[in-house]
Amino acid sequence: VAIEIPCALIQAVTCWIITYPSVGYYWSAYKIFWYIFSIFCMLLYSSYLGMLVVSLTPNAQIAAILQSVFNTLLTLFAGFLIPGK
Repeated sequence: VAIEIPCALIQAVTCWIITYPSVGYYWSAYKIFWYIFSIFCMLLYSSYLGMLVVSLTPNAQIAAILQSVFNTLLTLFAGFLIPGK
């Protein structure tokens, strides 16, 4: 479980490097921190929710079905990007 934290941090920073300049957000340390933090929390939430679903379901097929539903709901309510310009 603890190995997910550095992996999620690397993924969040990689996502920030790719998406933040291309969207055109304002460059300040405060906003960059919250952007990375929100992506980091969403990645951890998704990973831990997947682990929970796998541990609670009787087989892999049901876990895959439930996880696809949960991931759809997670991304649906995660928000959307609004360009800064």
